[in-house]
Amino acid sequence: MISQIFSPASYRFCAMGLLLCSPLLFATGCGGVDYKARGIVKGKVKTGGKSLTSGNVMFVNKEGISASSSISADGDYTMTDAPLGDCTVTVVVNKLPMDPNVKGRLSGKGAGPKMPDGPRMPGAEAPAGMSAASMPKTIVPIDEKFAKPETSGLKFTVIKGEQTYNIEL
Repeated sequence: MISQIFSPASYRFCAMGLLLCSPLLFATGCGGVDYKARGIVKGKVKTGGKSLTSGNVMFVNKEGISASSSISADGDYTMTDAPLGDCTVTVVVNKLPMDPNVKGRLSGKGAGPKMPDGPRMPGAEAPAGMSAASMPKTIVPIDEKFAKPETSGLKFTVIKGEQTYNIEL
């Protein structure tokens, strides 16, 4: 029935129109923000010349795209998926728990139960290198203003590829 309404010439005309318009549709996409475009940022986080021993670093760009990375016990961080563009940077360091057993264990005084060596499967030895998560002996505190994008004052422009951004608080 449709073949009675449309002639072969009109089918060719419609097909040609679709072929000519489709590149325009694909070129415009859904917007100008590329959510998959990311950069790699590595660095060290310090306050008063002293390396932080724990915490998180977060980058947020103007479009609201964000990524975060943990701070190692040496103060290093590696963010493999940092959003491109001008970013606001925040740094968060969690406070020590109030439990005296946990505080003693973190300070190395041996108070409280011993941390397990790592996961154990019945009848199997733990693989080499497997151990409990490394916890720092001390936590280096920072001003809480660095935890909020509106008060941190930290800015960095992320580009494609690998770059270094050492953060001094």
